[in-house]
Amino acid sequence: MRRDHRACRPTVLVVCLIAASAFVQRRDSALAQSGKQEERVAAAFVLAIGRTPTTAEAQRWLAQRDLSIADLVARHRRELDQDGAARREMLSRAARDAFGGIAESERRPPGGRAGSTYFEVVQQYLQWLANRPADYQQVLRRAYRTVLQRDAYSIEIDYWRRQPALTFALLAGCVENWAIRNRPGLTATSGLPSVSVNSAYLATVRLSPEIAAEARAAVGQAPVGGRTLASAASRHVIAPGAADILSVGGIHFLAAGNARLEEMPAEK
Repeated sequence: MRRDHRACRPTVLVVCLIAASAFVQRRDSALAQSGKQEERVAAAFVLAIGRTPTTAEAQRWLAQRDLSIADLVARHRRELDQDGAARREMLSRAARDAFGGIAESERRPPGGRAGSTYFEVVQQYLQWLANRPADYQQVLRRAYRTVLQRDAYSIEIDYWRRQPALTFALLAGCVENWAIRNRPGLTATSGLPSVSVNSAYLATVRLSPEIAAEARAAVGQAPVGGRTLASAASRHVIAPGAADILSVGGIHFLAAGNARLEEMPAEK
């Protein structure tokens, strides 16, 4: 009996389509996991040492597969303890982002405790500033001079004193965003403090909501959903002191200062 091969064609086609669909699903799943791990690696760099990784560093850390942000930060912590030069660089970066430079007449607290990460050191500096209004005012003035090339008005100093204390880096990002929204008439700062993931003064890592929640948990920050929905809207910036800062566009992102902050003129 002769077999009709034409009758087999639909079955073969169905099998091929199923196989192709399964392949695409596996590929997409692998790509999604790879993307999430890239977010984790970049997030851990910002949390632990205050900067984003180079391409070579990202590749090296991606080889450590399936590690959470907390695990990655713990590895950075051990490296900082073992590498004195890397720790000094981290502490310098933390001081720059918290204070924005320092005049000879100003004070500042000592460096962070042994075993501290960038995030923890900046939190310590921020608490120090929050308890010293005169020192914090110097940081406020420095942020305005850096971004707007003018001193802060007295009404602006009062405005920021009504807000929770912010680092110099975040103040620069907020003042920058306010100025962009209020051109050409640069009147006194007002409204809700907001910062963009594209700020010229910040090194940022854009995160998916899932990885952003993981990053918050890694540093002991309350999840955004812990607030009422109204107050939580767009408060998606992850950085020391950033709990009440609005993210432009509602984007979840991690932030630290970037090298542009080092371009400030030295103060006497």
